[in-house]
Amino acid sequence: MLFVSIILIVMATISGYIHYFDIKKNMEMSQKDYMSQINNFYELRQELLNKHYGNRSLVHVDSHGVQSAIFAKDSKRIVELSVYRWEMLKKENPFLLGLRFYDEKKQLIAYLGQEPEPHEIKLDEELSDEVDFGFFSSISYSAYHIRIPIYKEGVFICTMEFIISPEYFLSRIKNYLSLQGYILYNTDQAPDINAFFAGYKLDDGSILKIENITYMTYIVRIKDKFNGKSLASLLFLQDITEQQKNLSNTIYKEFFMAIIVIIILLIILNYGFNILIKRLEESEANLLKLNYTLESRVREESKQRLQSEKLLIQQSRLASMGEMIGNIAHQWRQPLTELGATLFNLYMLWSKQKLTGELFDESMDHCEKIIIHMSKTIDDFRNFFATTDEKEHYVVNDAIKSAIELVSAALKNHYIDLVFYEKDRYELEGSPRQFAQVILNILVNAKDTLLDRAIAKPRIKISLYSENEHIVIDIEDNGGGILMDPIEHIFEPYFTTKHAKKGTGIGLYMSKMIIEENTNGSLEAFNTSEGACFKITLRTFGSV
Repeated sequence: MLFVSIILIVMATISGYIHYFDIKKNMEMSQKDYMSQINNFYELRQELLNKHYGNRSLVHVDSHGVQSAIFAKDSKRIVELSVYRWEMLKKENPFLLGLRFYDEKKQLIAYLGQEPEPHEIKLDEELSDEVDFGFFSSISYSAYHIRIPIYKEGVFICTMEFIISPEYFLSRIKNYLSLQGYILYNTDQAPDINAFFAGYKLDDGSILKIENITYMTYIVRIKDKFNGKSLASLLFLQDITEQQKNLSNTIYKEFFMAIIVIIILLIILNYGFNILIKRLEESEANLLKLNYTLESRVREESKQRLQSEKLLIQQSRLASMGEMIGNIAHQWRQPLTELGATLFNLYMLWSKQKLTGELFDESMDHCEKIIIHMSKTIDDFRNFFATTDEKEHYVVNDAIKSAIELVSAALKNHYIDLVFYEKDRYELEGSPRQFAQVILNILVNAKDTLLDRAIAKPRIKISLYSENEHIVIDIEDNGGGILMDPIEHIFEPYFTTKHAKKGTGIGLYMSKMIIEENTNGSLEAFNTSEGACFKITLRTFGSV
């Protein structure tokens, strides 16, 4: 019971933490959304400022007398004609610090508002022939600059420059998102604000606690356009005090709910355990009784399974033997014909009294060779179907050739061309007879398919090679492929695509079992462009 209680407490704690992290994840997503809004709005304000002052500069240069004063480089006249426009612009944007005019040689010819510092005037060589904008810092302050080259009918008139305080962006973002905002300069522009925040670690997404109020920080970095150095940071503070309280309340609520659920579950479990113990006692008695008979039942089931497997193997052997009887007939047909012709020739020579002792001895030697060859054929078939399955080292190439030898006469009789490609000789440990039987089963199936479908130029190709330290045997034919979907069904027991008189449906099943269990390999089948391909992969190999 104690163990169950501990598990329930752990589960409740995990559940509370999962809920906690869900809320925290939502807060983080909200933070990312806020940061995205701030950056998007910041970029949007820059774009709008550039367009706004671009239009204002064109309108101003078109004003009466301004263009003539610029061409004459009359600084006093330019200022007089621009004062009204300057005051209107200052009224529109109180954060506008200055307005400047540059000639075609990029020399300052007039200004309104904040007086340019010598350091700023030296930057006039940075002026571009196109609209240029960005922040850069002088000795005592940082500001946003918009420089607009003005052309009239393709003729350069001047470059107008507008200087805006960074507080413009701070003010717009604060009002748009209802946030508190500050500018932290890397110069001495606002020493009091810099000193106030000096004791805090300020990073994007940091949490600050100021006078019992919790804030989430968002920072926009302002960098110098020309050298990339940091000039200032726009710091925005979002009040998340209420969200933090909700987060804490959620944890407490989850904890107390978990305690209540645990108490209820313990009561239910206590009642359930009492019933369960009684039933377990009853089941234990039945289980003891069952155990007395279980071992004998397992032995009986194992015995039946082994008998079933042996029966399948025996059926496969008998089916193969039936096929081989036909192959023996094909193997003997030519020797018997040749033997008959030799005996007939002896009879004809004897009847014409032309049979000499030398001819008789030669004919008898020839007949003896034929009979030895026929006897060897019987020995080959008998050895192939020997019942011993003890493991031994054998050469895979020779096992394949022994299977080919058994079916070669039948293939030649039906004009089926068989080619065997071998790149090397490979040695394997296992049962060579079982392996040869697998090859034989596949070759017989290929032969039957080629005959049943009356393929015009039937052929079978066997390829033996190594791949990734594995022995691979590909057996391909041009019989049109396996008409079964999925193809893997052909390896099921008692499944056959042949007529009932021709197939038992266990050949490929036994072949796959032999390859997978006895050689630690795999047997798979797939269709090629011309026919079927059976691929045997043996896990380990050695070259000989």
